Amino acid sequence: MLNGPTALAMTLAPLAEALHDRGVDFDALARRAGIDPTLLARRNARYPSARVHRLWRLAAEAASNDPLFGLYVGKRVRPGTFHALGLGIVSSTSLLAALKRIERYSSVISTNGRFVLVERDGNMSLETRPHERTVLPDPHWLDAMIVGLCRLLALCAGPTATPTLVRIPPRTAAPLEALGDALGCPVEPDADHVAIVFDAARVAEPLVSGNAELASEADRIATRCIEELEPDSAAARVRALILAAMPSGDVDQDGIARALHQSASTLQRRLRQEGTSYQRLLDATRRELALDYLKDGRHSLADITFLLGFADQSNFTRAFRRWTGKTPRQFLS
Repeated sequence: MLNGPTALAMTLAPLAEALHDRGVDFDALARRAGIDPTLLARRNARYPSARVHRLWRLAAEAASNDPLFGLYVGKRVRPGTFHALGLGIVSSTSLLAALKRIERYSSVISTNGRFVLVERDGNMSLETRPHERTVLPDPHWLDAMIVGLCRLLALCAGPTATPTLVRIPPRTAAPLEALGDALGCPVEPDADHVAIVFDAARVAEPLVSGNAELASEADRIATRCIEELEPDSAAARVRALILAAMPSGDVDQDGIARALHQSASTLQRRLRQEGTSYQRLLDATRRELALDYLKDGRHSLADITFLLGFADQSNFTRAFRRWTGKTPRQFLS
């Protein structure tokens, strides 16, 4: 893995398009920033975040420091820009499921910080969080990230995905009115971090356009990307131990922590630093395997219950309904 935070190379494709529209040679600019432009065509290639933001600064200068440049780039974001995460977002069965995917898999597109979901006062807020190695993002990049992310959420959920409010730090580039027009909601400045706020009741509404099977496949690809990106991460090691212990039913957090020779509290802290938790990893692993087993068709529901480490079939059915909105039998029909 590259030292320091990295970003998926293909996330620069909208920037390359925007510069081309303005007659700017992206390849030459990328080389000035220390970036190999040919990597954009490689599916899993990554760039150091420090060089990505150096390129953004050069790009903003080449675009005459147009304060709307980031918005212009953000409107060119498509699902493929975010690899498997983009596919997972637009295939989600609810806006809440899409937001949870962003929280869980955002490291696929960048490890320069993370997203967390915060629920308070009837609102669900998707918020950025830095870590000790976070590279200060370029202001135009922040604008493009907010607009691009909201664009994908709108492809998933339509008008439901319009935020009720967006809070931004003071280092964005676009005027508040222009950013608000692009997002279709009020924008508040001078926040400590980006917060995209939604009505908590509306985000949970099911979407008839969602595709649980497609979203699940996207999750599997995203999980593999993260494991390849950080093979020694706590999350990757916990997932491997969960898979091994699942048929025995001994998948409690304390047992997994002991297998890693650390306390449960230490494991909790390390997983939290990676933007996840033990319960999320357990749920995601069980969900992925459940869908595989059901589609394979060679196991009875009783067998799947055992293989996933559930105490009984009713517990498995309740969990499966929570994951997909259907019972296992409804999923098969």
